[in-house]
Amino acid sequence: MSSTLTEPVPPALRVMLARRSVSMPTAPGPTAHEIDLILQAATTVPDHGALHPWRFVVIEGEGRQRFADGLVASALEGRPDLPPELLDKVRKKAFVAPCLIAVIASPSEGGKIPVWEQVASASCSGYAMALAAYALGLAAMWKSTNFGDGAGLRSVLAMGASEQLLGWVNVGTAGVDAMEEDVPRPAVDLGRFATVLGAEGISPYQPLDA
Repeated sequence: MSSTLTEPVPPALRVMLARRSVSMPTAPGPTAHEIDLILQAATTVPDHGALHPWRFVVIEGEGRQRFADGLVASALEGRPDLPPELLDKVRKKAFVAPCLIAVIASPSEGGKIPVWEQVASASCSGYAMALAAYALGLAAMWKSTNFGDGAGLRSVLAMGASEQLLGWVNVGTAGVDAMEEDVPRPAVDLGRFATVLGAEGISPYQPLDA
């Protein structure tokens, strides 16, 4: 199915097909009720074994300063020679949006469900947050950092030894200069990414709107 189909599309699927990232969400941020809905949506992702292998940290207000300090400390741990202008760029990541929600993979080890599968489930939760934010009329974008395993961030986010920061979702309002959500999502050539396995092996996938 592609975004160019003219057949009726269910509302939930319309959200998925139309969702766009907004790089710099502005104030106001989401309400407490909206945050609750976004977090609830995150917990609906596929979760083999019902292990709930994820954890979320809501970062707002002064918490963004603590997150900024963790980002800088982790960046310096990985790159002690990082120049001040790049450190300032790292710090500003914490203030791009009025609300940030950190997505942390928190797998259970030693069980029947492999860790990679649990991390994949946690990754899905970030996408679910972005979808939920869009459905609520909010602007959102999933971000990450190369220094996510640094001690500074691990301390600020109270991460355990087996936990992994997968990134965070910036949430806010689309500003007047944010045009991303107004531009239709480009049609995707499904034939580039999908094939069909039949009795004679693999054959090309033929999109209905091709």
